[in-house]
Amino acid sequence: MKTIKWVIGIILCSFSLCADTLYESINDLPFDPAGYFATEQSLDKIFLSQEIKTVIELGSWAGASTRFFARRVGEDGMVYAIDHWLGATNHHGETTAPIRDHIYHLFLSNIRQAGVEDWVVPMRMTTDEAAKALRKDIRADLIYVDTSRDTYRVYTDIKTWHPFLNEDGVMCGTEWREPAVRVGVQKAAAELDKTIESDRKGYFWVLR
Repeated sequence: MKTIKWVIGIILCSFSLCADTLYESINDLPFDPAGYFATEQSLDKIFLSQEIKTVIELGSWAGASTRFFARRVGEDGMVYAIDHWLGATNHHGETTAPIRDHIYHLFLSNIRQAGVEDWVVPMRMTTDEAAKALRKDIRADLIYVDTSRDTYRVYTDIKTWHPFLNEDGVMCGTEWREPAVRVGVQKAAAELDKTIESDRKGYFWVLR
């Protein structure tokens, strides 16, 4: 057991080194944003209102939101991009998209071509697996939830990852207009004694 814990510790402490090696080892693909990212304006308001240097992103796909976060936190920040890169059956046709077969490769290539690879750490895991793997002393200034349009998944991700927030950290996400997402957010917010704010278009939600 001690050996296993030691190995896990070495792996987690070496995220940045492993990420550098990973990016350097792949062939570039033609840049293809291939993403759906409608919450940039709402997120920018948060970045302008407080200092955010560490972001945990739950759901990355081709990296549109990842690149946004990386540019905002800058080279002295860190973005943990957590995704299994298999797609979700209820999320923008991801499981049938032609790029699904090479989406993780495309994500890595897009990140490198954006020049932000030094501070983007991809974690190819489910969100549940990543919550167990990530060191408990890591705290985020912002956690962004964009996983599945499923009530249980949204609720579970919020509750599971909320302990990773800094004291003044922000938990937020997308797809508020989706009924299943709203129910999951509302249930988690009630249990965490938080209020919910959303944008007028129904794309963005944030817990306060």
